[in-house]
Amino acid sequence: MRKLLLTGCGLVLALYLAPALLLYDDEPKTGETASASVPTATETAPTGDYSTVTVLVDNQPTQLPLEDYVAGVVAAEIPNDFPLEAIRAQAVAARTYAVYKMAAGRPAAHPDADVCDDYHHCAAYRDIAVETASGSDLSRVQQAVQDTEGEILTYDGAPIAAVFHCVSGPRTEAARDVWGEDVPYLQSVVSPGGTAYSNYEAAVTVSAAEFREKVAEAFPSADVSGPPNDWFKASVRSDAGGIITVQLGGVTVEGTAVRELFGLQSTNFTITTTDDSITFHTIGYGHGVGLSQYGAKYMAEQGADYTEILAHYYPNTVLGNV
Repeated sequence: MRKLLLTGCGLVLALYLAPALLLYDDEPKTGETASASVPTATETAPTGDYSTVTVLVDNQPTQLPLEDYVAGVVAAEIPNDFPLEAIRAQAVAARTYAVYKMAAGRPAAHPDADVCDDYHHCAAYRDIAVETASGSDLSRVQQAVQDTEGEILTYDGAPIAAVFHCVSGPRTEAARDVWGEDVPYLQSVVSPGGTAYSNYEAAVTVSAAEFREKVAEAFPSADVSGPPNDWFKASVRSDAGGIITVQLGGVTVEGTAVRELFGLQSTNFTITTTDDSITFHTIGYGHGVGLSQYGAKYMAEQGADYTEILAHYYPNTVLGNV
C-alpha cells in the first residue's frame, strides 16, 4: 500500500487517501481528503453512537455534534456560492468521511480525537459559530447540511472513504492509479465542467539547479547530470491522464511523488524544458479521486440533484442514514 503526501485542492493517511481544501479565502476551495486506509468489500457496517465526534481543533480535542462538524468541514471545503445541490453532495461526502474515520478508530497521529482540522491528515474545518458571528453568511452551507442530516454513503453496509478534490481533468482518477488499491466505488468516471476553475491549467517552472537539488535529496540514485530534456523518459499514465510512474534520471518514481516534490496541482502533467529550467504544465487540481467539486457544480447547473451527483462520483454505493 503506497503512502501519499499531498498538498492542494479536499483528504493523508496510512494509505493517504487525501485531505481537503486550503483555508477559506476569496479563491474557490479545493478539497482533498485523507483517509486512514482504503476500505475493502469485506468491511462490516459500523456500530455505535455517531451523533458526536471528537475533533482536534488547534491541537485541542473538542467534542462536537456530528452535524456541526460536518457544517464546519463543508464551509472550509467548498465555495458557499456553488449550487445548493453541489453543496449538499459535499455535505454527504464530508459526513460519510467523518463516520468512516470514526469507524476505523483513532489514529496514532491524534489518539485523543477521531478527526483533526489539518487537511493534510483529515479535513479542513471552520467554526461556523465564530464565522457567522464575524459576519460570514454561511446559511446555504447550513441549509445543505440540514437538508441531508444523517445521510451517508455505504458500500456493502460500511461507510465509504468519500474522498474528494477540487477539479479533475476530463475524467476522475481511479484509486488504484493514485494509491495502488482498487476500490469498487472509487473508479474513473467522466467529469465535465472543470474548465470553469480559473486555474484548471497551471504551470510551475523550476530552475535546473533547484531541480537537481530537490531530486538529489528525494531520489539520490537518480542521475540528473545531463540537460533538462534528458531527465524524464518513459511514463505510465492512467486512463484519466495522471502520471502513475515515470523514469526520472533512470529511476522509476511515482507521479504522486513528483507532484509533492515540486508542489504541482495534480499528477496530470506534461513538461517543457530550456537549457536551464523545466516547466510542469498541469491539468486539474487535487488527487483527482472521488467527487470533483467543480464537476458537482457543473452537474448541478445541468439539473442534477445531489443524489445523482453522488451516484455518479461514487458508483456502486448506497445512500442511507448513519
